[in-house]
Amino acid sequence: MKICMAAAYDIKNKSSWSGTPLSLYNALNQYGDTDITTVNLAEFRTPIKVKLDAISNCDIKKSLHQKHLVSKFGPSANNPLNSENLNKFCKNHEFDAVFEFGGFVGKKGFPKYYVYSDSSHDMKLDYYNQYGYMPFGSENDSLDDVKRASEYCKKIYCEAQGVFCMSQWFANSLISTTGVDPKKVHVVYAGANWHGTVLPPDINPKSVAGKKEIHLILTGVSYLGKGVDLACEAVDLLNKSSDLEYFLHVCGIKEEFNHSDHIINHHFVSKPELISLLNKCDLFVLPSRFDCFGISFVEAMTFGLPCIGRKICAMPEIIDEGVCGELITRDDPLELSELITKICSDETRYSKYSANAIKKAERFTWEKVADDIMNVIR
Repeated sequence: MKICMAAAYDIKNKSSWSGTPLSLYNALNQYGDTDITTVNLAEFRTPIKVKLDAISNCDIKKSLHQKHLVSKFGPSANNPLNSENLNKFCKNHEFDAVFEFGGFVGKKGFPKYYVYSDSSHDMKLDYYNQYGYMPFGSENDSLDDVKRASEYCKKIYCEAQGVFCMSQWFANSLISTTGVDPKKVHVVYAGANWHGTVLPPDINPKSVAGKKEIHLILTGVSYLGKGVDLACEAVDLLNKSSDLEYFLHVCGIKEEFNHSDHIINHHFVSKPELISLLNKCDLFVLPSRFDCFGISFVEAMTFGLPCIGRKICAMPEIIDEGVCGELITRDDPLELSELITKICSDETRYSKYSANAIKKAERFTWEKVADDIMNVIR
């Protein structure tokens, strides 16, 4: 079976989308009957082509009013050009199926295509309708622009042979908001992105018995989006009220931020460095204000770390509340600190959560994702 995997970036670069496309490519490539070709659509774009595409797809009235080019397609402004390049590429090859990261429009004669994603513009609208503002990561997108992109992308999802979703949360939005046929929607989830980094041979449940220090860890790229401010405030509260001493290890945050001596900002860390930290820490805390899936939870659970997230988005699908972690319900550092205490001050509860975390992580592997995807495509 000849499959084209297409994206607007290098699929084989482990930095692209946190390495998710590379992990899935490697898993799908294990099937002996598949011949996979990857295409980076950004390589076909030139400054002249981008400019001409922007002019041909601009909203004239809005462009004149705002005195700069305004795309008819909002945040998906580059999609028409990427779609055109993919159609041209497929005309010169004979593919049985096209597997798209992000989704592109197929023209007449285009192979059957599938989309793999964790979110859509309609999910942003769902979030806006519930909370009154755009989710973190899209806070600079106007409501009008997102609506334009949403209308454009409906065609992509609805005409796809199938849409592979990272979560049931996303699947529900595709069906109820976007209007995709439920038979085309498949929840396959995601896995941890280790990319060949060797994990410790024996990973056992952790313990906090007799510990005077509790080490928390948080990984992400956005200070406010990932709720780093809440985690820092919670640690400060704990160190004022608890006999234990709490430390928070922050990894991956791009922004500089003020913090106390109990907050260690590691900035960017490599996979081996992350594995070392996850091995040493006791609890994973990520009170994200918006998180389409949360692969970092899976990575933390792999090492037996109980997790604390937020009761929104796909986080409740990963963290079984009261089983392998807890979920906050609001922007309240006191609530977060109380949940940290609930887990770490009770060795029986902690060890149970840790053992359950390891079991839950085993459900999220790229091999399982690939199996589910290939069963649908076949």
